[in-house]
Amino acid sequence: MLKLAWKYMRYYKSQTLAIFVSVLLTASLLSGISSLIYSSQKSDLANRKTIYGDWHYYVETDKETYVSVQSGDKGDGYDLEQCGKMEIRDVVSEEFLITFIHADETYRQMAHRELLEGTFPEKENEIAADGYVLSNLGFSGNPGDSLRIGEKDYVVTGVLKSEWAASSSEMEVFVSDSFTGRGSQTFLYLKFDEDKKLYRQLDAFLQEHRISSEAVVGNDEVTQYLGGEKPQSFYDTVKFGLTSEEGNFTYIVLQLQSDYNLAYYGMILLLCLFSLFIVYSVFNISVSKRTSEYAMLQTLGVSEQQIGGTLLLELWMLFLVGYPLGCLLGNGMLSLVYQRFSGVFGEQVLSVADQTLAEGSGGIQFYLSWDAMVFGFVFLLISFALIAFLVVRSMRKQSLKEGMSGDLSFTKRRKIYALRHVNMAGVVVRKFMFANRRKVVGILLSLSIGGCIFLCTTYMVENLKVHAELSLKSDDGLSSEYRIGLKSNSLEDTIPESVADQIKSMPETDQVYATKYTLGEIQLTKGEFLADERWKDFFQYQNEEPYFIQRYAGICNQQEDGTYRIKYDVYGYDDAMMEQLRDYVLEGEILPESIKKENQVIVTANMDGQGNYYFYGKKPGDTITLRVPKPEAYTDDLLKFQSKEENYIEKEFVIAAIVSRPLAQEQDFLNTEVWENAQSIIMTNEQMKENFGITNYSFIHASPAEGAETASVSNQLLQTIRDVPKAVLQDYTSAIETQRNYLNQQQIFFSSIAVILFIISLFHIMNSMNHTILARRKEYGIMRAMGITDSGFYKMILQTGILYGLLADALIFVCYHYIFRRVMDYYMAHVVQFLHVTSTVPNMVLAGIMVLNVVLAIVAVMIPARKMIRENIISEIRR
Repeated sequence: MLKLAWKYMRYYKSQTLAIFVSVLLTASLLSGISSLIYSSQKSDLANRKTIYGDWHYYVETDKETYVSVQSGDKGDGYDLEQCGKMEIRDVVSEEFLITFIHADETYRQMAHRELLEGTFPEKENEIAADGYVLSNLGFSGNPGDSLRIGEKDYVVTGVLKSEWAASSSEMEVFVSDSFTGRGSQTFLYLKFDEDKKLYRQLDAFLQEHRISSEAVVGNDEVTQYLGGEKPQSFYDTVKFGLTSEEGNFTYIVLQLQSDYNLAYYGMILLLCLFSLFIVYSVFNISVSKRTSEYAMLQTLGVSEQQIGGTLLLELWMLFLVGYPLGCLLGNGMLSLVYQRFSGVFGEQVLSVADQTLAEGSGGIQFYLSWDAMVFGFVFLLISFALIAFLVVRSMRKQSLKEGMSGDLSFTKRRKIYALRHVNMAGVVVRKFMFANRRKVVGILLSLSIGGCIFLCTTYMVENLKVHAELSLKSDDGLSSEYRIGLKSNSLEDTIPESVADQIKSMPETDQVYATKYTLGEIQLTKGEFLADERWKDFFQYQNEEPYFIQRYAGICNQQEDGTYRIKYDVYGYDDAMMEQLRDYVLEGEILPESIKKENQVIVTANMDGQGNYYFYGKKPGDTITLRVPKPEAYTDDLLKFQSKEENYIEKEFVIAAIVSRPLAQEQDFLNTEVWENAQSIIMTNEQMKENFGITNYSFIHASPAEGAETASVSNQLLQTIRDVPKAVLQDYTSAIETQRNYLNQQQIFFSSIAVILFIISLFHIMNSMNHTILARRKEYGIMRAMGITDSGFYKMILQTGILYGLLADALIFVCYHYIFRRVMDYYMAHVVQFLHVTSTVPNMVLAGIMVLNVVLAIVAVMIPARKMIRENIISEIRR
């Protein structure tokens, strides 16, 4: 069998080459894209470590444990690679909350708090801090100069890298070991062996050192990539999603993504199936050309098993050569491209603090996805055995006589067409095309699959652009290059209206948006709150959070009379920001003048983990009751909304619109580390003044004027807010530029992947249609012998190509609009949770794909037609 397979491969060189190229290209696609995705996840992990710290967990411990645990410790079930130690020596709470900490070198390395200038403190009165902290404390000197904090003067010895999260609620100042404060809290920052499951190592560590699991805080942004939590079993996930009232398909997808990295392994499986489809189609065409020879071998006594073995050996020999070369080609080419598009896979991490920006984590490394290559090898190796079985099985449908005489499917059904006037060329075209319906379906799928993939990718990229821009403004808080806020969680602290006016009048600034803020509470009847029972536990997590219980007495509370009261952020926007909110509208309409005139409000909908929105069954035009603390009687205790009614202002408002997100958000009240995008009520600044007497602002966003220098704008803003208590400046210039570069490269990347898939589909199209035309060369030769001219022959073949193209266009239109687009809408809305799925594929792109399909079909049939015209008619008939 091996010798026979080798003979066939050498004799049918063009067919062998087609199969080999299909294996080579699909292996390149499978290994290259899998390695690309794997590298992106590894780079994203490195990026997360740079932003959030290169540690997995931290625990607060006693002094004895703090001293005894060391980096490199190994115990029963864990391998502690690094252990950073951080001790809080003192806290000063005057204008800002300032924490004095002493840390070892391992902690500073984990937290990326490297020294940029000067030295670390050695004496009791020496400190070091990052530029964000120093500038907002009013320090503008050099290392060696003094800075007053609280009632003491300190010598600044060094400047550190700034944190990415420059808006954190605390400002850290590093001190020496000789510093003595008013107390001590000791923390261990743990980093385990990442090649092993982290949750198992943590459990073993806690048991050995007798530490309560409640004392552990995880670095979730990092550990989510490394098995930081014990995964739910695949069976339990699917069972819950299918049988529980709370479960659904979206739950299964999101849970599998969280526990088993579904996006990565699912893509590997899809690429394997795509590769199998291409190779099977090409191989099936090759075998169909040899049907008569296999039938003759069976007549001579060769069994089906031997023929199947011959086919399998032929496939395996080409696979064993083509697959490694394809992996080498795919990984080699994409590793070169990877550096060019490194922004797609690992953003250059820059601080949003000030001039002391955190630097990127270094060069982006390309990782080989050995899992994908091994899985693809085993999957395709086994699948090829199935292909050989299916091909042999298909031979049984014909008798040996039919097999030896070739493909006679077009003579099985006879019909007389000469009874009326018909276009015989059209009859022949349709007769030849639809003689073998399976082949027609295969060709149409080949023509349409590339177009569908390209349209789906374009559709996602178009919506990705909209989502990224909206998310940049709302979720990331990067609506403007500069944000002036307050390091305070008290409503008493505000930015005077005069300061906002001064910033607006600065020639260096443009698009200045000043926002007013207060905390409010809405009241709902039991029927309103439980309008949809599925949302009854929406605030359960927030109500169990100690911070919210202590400060606000919970977020959502049921009263004695059965009503519900829910805490809400209340914002005042100017007209320009209200206009920008239109991009986030779910229901209703935003008309600033009408909102002010009729005293209406905009509300944000609650969003669950599956991208569903809900606002207690209310619609635009319905009313809500809102109450807020009186500014003149304010104390922090009023935020619990349990004081006397005379300390609050209560009013009823009509809902103008429901939106998915607010634009500018506070950072120190409801939007804490445990809760992002807290629900909010939005009105105009004029309404905040008229309804609640709020005249000053809580934060201001501003952009630099065209041509203005970043350093000059920052200095001017710092000088303007110098006399505003607790005011801080945050510079997002580099972060915005990085995010936008990332988006642009991401669009190019996804479009390039679509083009690669399209090119591979094109190879299959050309091969399939070439075989379809050449399989009828005897019949076409007879027609030429009967007198059809070359131009008439070309017209007939041209008609074939146009018909294939139009049928493929119809299939693309139906599949894209009624199947793939709906699947994409579901995926974008509920899995990746785009803010809005509103964009469509540009008409030019859609029309271009349709025209290109027809052109491809014409080219694919005209090439073999031209080859037949050059051949001798007699030799064509004798084939």
